[in-house]
Amino acid sequence: MDLKEKYGFTFPVSSMITARPNFHYVREPVFRRMPDGSLFSVGLSGGLMEPANENVVVAVQSYDDGQTWTLPRVLFRHSERAVWATELFTEGPRPLLFVHTYHAASQYREIHTYVSTTRDSGKTWTQPQSLPCGIANVVVRQGIVLQNGRWVFPVYWQECRSQWDWGQETEKRFWPKLCGVMVSDDQGTHFQQHGWVRSSQYDLWENNVVELEPNHLMMLMRAEYAGYLYRTDSYDGGLHWGPAHQTEIPNPNSKVSFCKVGDAVVLAHNPNHYTGPTMWPPRTPLSLWVSLNGAKTWAKKIDLCIKGRFMFYPHLMWDDDRKLLYIACENGDEHFLMKLSYDTILAGIDKADGGTHA
Repeated sequence: MDLKEKYGFTFPVSSMITARPNFHYVREPVFRRMPDGSLFSVGLSGGLMEPANENVVVAVQSYDDGQTWTLPRVLFRHSERAVWATELFTEGPRPLLFVHTYHAASQYREIHTYVSTTRDSGKTWTQPQSLPCGIANVVVRQGIVLQNGRWVFPVYWQECRSQWDWGQETEKRFWPKLCGVMVSDDQGTHFQQHGWVRSSQYDLWENNVVELEPNHLMMLMRAEYAGYLYRTDSYDGGLHWGPAHQTEIPNPNSKVSFCKVGDAVVLAHNPNHYTGPTMWPPRTPLSLWVSLNGAKTWAKKIDLCIKGRFMFYPHLMWDDDRKLLYIACENGDEHFLMKLSYDTILAGIDKADGGTHA
């Protein structure tokens, strides 16, 4: 039985990394193409659970465009803190891997932000260092390059408004999560943080950004317990953001990933509502939605994995030269990669019609 049939995928896939027998689990694939043409991917593993101070960053690499992958290696570990990598950016002079540490007992509230670089396409990496300009306690998500050359990275963080001493809490409650971006106009020599996007009712986090038109950016955010994604827009290249508001896009408390394919916005996600008190609502099916009007309506919906099969935490890599969209996802035990041609994604869409509402 091949992977497509075994796991219920609707397109061919390859296995990027399997947790067993070396790890108890492997989470959140984050990958990019390196300067030598290989694909490089990192994930979260280590310890018996997440979060744990034994959490490490594991890495695999493919030299045949994702058909086969190297055995996993531990890329970063810390003797006293958990380690987690959330973004690999390869649009600059050299690849940047954003690495975070946290004290597990804080439940992610004590985040420290670092960056590591490589000069040999991932074979070796520098020791993580602080970001320039003092940005030190944000989680960095998937960055984009605007048409004017500006780098924009969505970020989120937690703010202490009560329960400063979490060790005294009877329940492990989170501090509020808020979203913004960090931008660089000099290819990473300096960064500035902008935005303070928040909700009075829900934590906003795991945000993504896309440029709809020159300097018009859309941010979609996971809104904990809301049952839908939230959205905010910027019309000045990320410097200022409007109020967060609920969209009609269902979400079961899970990460989404989206990007541009030509003029279309493509969104990989689990289009399922949050319906109860559990922290693990049904993250199924895994789908790709396509919009021609800035995510107002959706002209096409493609199920990547059949309903009832749990595949989640997608991560997208768009390749305009090859006209391919690379989609990584996971089920907690294994990471998978599929490739869809731009023609497959856009086939059958009437460009004069924005599609039906989500």
